[in-house]
Amino acid sequence: MHTHSRIGLLARTPGCTAGTIFAYGQTSSGKTYTMKGSENSDGIISMAIMQIFQTVIAVRSLTCSSNRDFLLRVSYLEIYNEVIKDLLNPENSVNLKIQENPQSREMFIKGLTELSVGSLDEIDQCLRIGEANRHVGETNINEFSSRSHTIFRIVSSGASLEDVPSAAVKVSTLNLVDLAGSERVGHTGAEGVRLKEGGHINKSLLALGNVIKKLTEEGSAASHVPYRDSKLTRILQSSLGGNARTSIICTVTPAAAYIDETHSTLKFAGKAKQVKNKPEVNEVR
Repeated sequence: MHTHSRIGLLARTPGCTAGTIFAYGQTSSGKTYTMKGSENSDGIISMAIMQIFQTVIAVRSLTCSSNRDFLLRVSYLEIYNEVIKDLLNPENSVNLKIQENPQSREMFIKGLTELSVGSLDEIDQCLRIGEANRHVGETNINEFSSRSHTIFRIVSSGASLEDVPSAAVKVSTLNLVDLAGSERVGHTGAEGVRLKEGGHINKSLLALGNVIKKLTEEGSAASHVPYRDSKLTRILQSSLGGNARTSIICTVTPAAAYIDETHSTLKFAGKAKQVKNKPEVNEVR
């Protein structure tokens, strides 16, 4: 697990493993800008998607497009007040449940909308639909504060058509996560709904920190990792100490008023760097 950006998690080896990238830090420290960018600057999500398509094109050109087939599927969800919502189809969001694939041990959301995509424009359209349905709100320190965690997932399946029907299908998953930031009521001035949202955000981030801490322990102390303490850590279970390549980007603000939050973020980064994942090839026959 690394605490710096490494875009080629999935794209360098299409179909070989799972990858996750997310930004961690206090509210208004630049997480959403880092992940999603702006009109004048691409974010991690845009660059990762671009590299996936470039790699698929390169592989096809080397192996001949008639002999290699790829399928890309995307889904987009948010965790708002510990309730999972389908951002591509809000009408489908009746507290979706997390389930585990008994064979691969991967977590998935039962009933979550998953769309096949064949171009950058189609993925961009999915992102726009999801962003329009996401919960955001104003606080004292951020006019457009994220009030939920979001996960944009790309699943890539690839197989050689020459070996059909015996060929193994290699499956990769890339999770692009935009976390809501930790909050202090004294800074945000949150009340009512905003206060409730902030409480759920802080609770899930605390659970994430506890999972990271537990994964760095050795011996009997590491026997139980509390993935089930939040929906966020449960969904990202394989990305945290499991079968995945994971990069964490820790964001901080230079403002002196937030020195405690900055110190907390850097402590989290130090712990995260000690976690060792074991990525393996995912094949379905």
